Amino acid sequence: MPRGRKPKSQMINADGVYESGIGPVDIHVGARISARRKLLQLSQKELADRLGITFQQVQKYEKGMNRIGAGRLYSIAAILGVDISYFYSDVPAESYVKLPEYNKDFGVGFLNEDVTEPQFDPMDGTEATMLLKAFYALPPRSRNALLIMLTSLRDKDDADLDV
Repeated sequence: MPRGRKPKSQMINADGVYESGIGPVDIHVGARISARRKLLQLSQKELADRLGITFQQVQKYEKGMNRIGAGRLYSIAAILGVDISYFYSDVPAESYVKLPEYNKDFGVGFLNEDVTEPQFDPMDGTEATMLLKAFYALPPRSRNALLIMLTSLRDKDDADLDV
């Protein structure tokens, strides 16, 4: 009898429903890869060539259709010039579930792969990428002045709400 994981078509959850095996964390990590790749103006093909895989596989990673192994994620992080933690920052809190038998001893939270509702990510999308590119194209003094201006506008809006 062959050993290993069951094919996805045979994975059934407690409700008797077939599971895809992909969860919200996979989708989040894929979106972070896509955002960083676009920020660096790197095509899917270029990233795939550096990884030694097809661009279709990169597409599947970015859409969250395929899970990314630890070694592959490490390589992607190195190519994109980020730490592995970059891909997991801002994971929606709803993706975590507490398992009592582990939490009472270790205080550990585990990922709940059943949560599939998409969360709004302001860093996702073309506008965010364009804004970041334009911001970093400015000289450092201009970037600093822009940040001061935006902060003062935010503070002004907050003060207007208190009136």
